[in-house]
Amino acid sequence: MSLSRRSIDMMMDLIENRIACMQVVDREDHRQLAILTQARREIMTLTGGLRREVKAAVSGEELAAPAPAVVTRTAD
Repeated sequence: MSLSRRSIDMMMDLIENRIACMQVVDREDHRQLAILTQARREIMTLTGGLRREVKAAVSGEELAAPAPAVVTRTAD
């Protein structure tokens, strides 16, 4: 089974939007952020990331996901 470029782009946009909107305040939020970041990394690896990088460079977008507004760590 193969995903279309359109579906992959949509998933990437959804992941990046979710990351951008997250406010990490607890361990669960941090875990979700790590999962989303890993999913983004895996999709970029599978697709080669080239088309997206070129698109971002042309439009002036930032490739890295924005940092979450608040990050707190708790001792394990």
